[in-house]
Amino acid sequence: MKIAPAQRQELDFLRDTLDNLEKAAGRDKRDIFRGLRRRLDGWAAKVAVIGQVKAGKSTFLNAFLYNHDFLPSDVNPWTSVVTNIRINLPQDPISGGSFEFFAERDWDEIVSGESKIRKLTEQLLPGFDTKLLRKQSEEMRIRAEERLGKSFKDLLGTAHDYDFVTSDLLKAYVCAGPGMNGGKVTDATGQYSALTKVAHVYTRLPEFQVPTIITDTPGVNDPFLVRDEFTCRSLDKSDVFIVVLSAHQPLTDVDIALIRILAKQDNKDVMIFVNRIDELDDYDTDVPRVLDDVSRRLKGAIPDIDFSIVAGSGYMADLTLQDGEEAEEQRAALDDARLARYLKSRYGQVPEDRDDRLLLASGIGAIKSELSKVIDRGIGSSQLATIKGDIRAELEGVLFVNRRARDTLQTQVSHINGDVAAMAISDLKGEIETLKALHAKLEEQADSTEVQIEKVVGKAWSRLEKRLLGCIETFVDNQKTAFESHLFASKVRGGGSGKSLTIDLAPLQRAMEREVETAWTASRTGNDVVLNNCLTACRQILKDSYGDDTAAITLDDLPHQDFVSTLTLAQPALKVNLIANRSWAFWKKKTFNVEKTLEALRTIAAEELRPPIEKILAAFNEAQIERATAGNDRIHVMLRMFESSFNQRMHGMKKEMIEYEKVASDPDFRRVIVQRVQSQMEVIERRLINLSAIESSLARSDLAKAA
Repeated sequence: MKIAPAQRQELDFLRDTLDNLEKAAGRDKRDIFRGLRRRLDGWAAKVAVIGQVKAGKSTFLNAFLYNHDFLPSDVNPWTSVVTNIRINLPQDPISGGSFEFFAERDWDEIVSGESKIRKLTEQLLPGFDTKLLRKQSEEMRIRAEERLGKSFKDLLGTAHDYDFVTSDLLKAYVCAGPGMNGGKVTDATGQYSALTKVAHVYTRLPEFQVPTIITDTPGVNDPFLVRDEFTCRSLDKSDVFIVVLSAHQPLTDVDIALIRILAKQDNKDVMIFVNRIDELDDYDTDVPRVLDDVSRRLKGAIPDIDFSIVAGSGYMADLTLQDGEEAEEQRAALDDARLARYLKSRYGQVPEDRDDRLLLASGIGAIKSELSKVIDRGIGSSQLATIKGDIRAELEGVLFVNRRARDTLQTQVSHINGDVAAMAISDLKGEIETLKALHAKLEEQADSTEVQIEKVVGKAWSRLEKRLLGCIETFVDNQKTAFESHLFASKVRGGGSGKSLTIDLAPLQRAMEREVETAWTASRTGNDVVLNNCLTACRQILKDSYGDDTAAITLDDLPHQDFVSTLTLAQPALKVNLIANRSWAFWKKKTFNVEKTLEALRTIAAEELRPPIEKILAAFNEAQIERATAGNDRIHVMLRMFESSFNQRMHGMKKEMIEYEKVASDPDFRRVIVQRVQSQMEVIERRLINLSAIESSLARSDLAKAA
């Protein structure tokens, strides 16, 4: 099947548009469109495959890529390094791979126990053990040094590149490996894995119609916690998440926590693949029950989102790729009445060919179909729309410059007359001053806008920080009732009050999410108003001076129309020890001081919640700046196009003044100038016709997409 054919059409259209613009725009504007082409060629649909250890991610991916036993899958935990399978990226090699090693700074951060690299791991792993991570980090360092010896230090910050990658080669870099045997390496498996930061594998697959990066991640419940942190770091870069669950244990608390983080991002999609159905006793009847259970629990935990849920078996699909008697026996064993019943009830058909039956039951085709729809209907469309908006803006700039050049040449023709030429010299001097004043006005608008945006960004950041800290204060104050209820309930039971109370942080998380959403709406609106005011003012200045309507330069499709923090609190609950009153007699029951306990909770909350708040603020600020910068770039297209026109005109006017003095007294020279100007006008007229045709095709594309 073809994955994402509709998005392929959009990419092809934009590539053709940029190719045509590079040819039509003129030599001095080619670099602008070449830069946009590089951005377009660098775009890819980014898909992350995530799940717990033993969910069968690597087997699923091997079947998905039609490449049996390519990604290691026969030992758990096996994939211990984030692996990016880069499919059909124009700037990549056709085949091969690159394996990046940790830089010394990265390595020091791992083994030093700094808390920064743990924040994302803490989000996903309830009960995260900091001491265990420190212990494992040290073991990781020792293992790497033992395996690599003197070359360990030399490898830090470097990479190994290959023209061709085999399964065995991949195992040396991405697998945990069999470990050590008396300090000696038993085989090459896992030789470099402790030091490998990320693996890139290059391939070409015609099935994928658009460039795609599929990321295979270590299991999020891998007991080797160091790797979880780098798994988490890769999530922000992906647009689609395929969460692989095991049919035996289809939805754990860790899975729900993970899916909730991913699903909070409105511009990203989460797909669920329930794997290993072949291991269920009666999958023809059990699968509907498992799917209903997964759907019900997801709806309960994340009620506002509908998920695509597909059941299948990577093992079934992988079997169709294998040769040999053993594989034949396994295929025959699966091809029973149970398989036929399942296919009939699930898909309404039972294919005649056995491999087709296994492939249909595997769900690989179904998940590919869902992925194709997801990519076609929107994944990456915001990035492509931003590039398209930038293309349109730059095109408008080139049109403006060429129209001004045409006007200048027309003026020259009218001035190439002995009587008029003398007067034209005086007019040109006045025009120079007018252009300088106009340029100053445009720069003043742009400078003022940047100052105003800095204020909006700073105020929004400060206001959100205050509101988030206020959320914590309010939440803590509200726990007084919970403490009093806990103490009262304990007394009623007659067992005395408990020594501690566990505080659920879910209400605080929801309150913080509301604050972030409100703050983003206010910040985006404030920034957009400032940008729109500047754009309108610059557009009016140019229209008053030249009569040109630069309406094609807009602020449409800027990044981060919405912003949702992917952060959850580092832990789902806080345990607070109840503080006893100091003055109590031994014959009396111990009583507890609610106010002092609240103060203790306030201290704990400040210590535990400050790091995630700082991360929220950093992500919020980054999104603000990225959106404002993109808007500013559109406005600066107007400045650049005026500056280009201004510089051309200034250069031309100085030349004209010299020529006009000669034109007034030399008829032959006048004829030469007329011919030259007419030739230049013909070139510009052809260029304007070509550029206008490209502009029209962009407009038709927008209308077709809207329809």
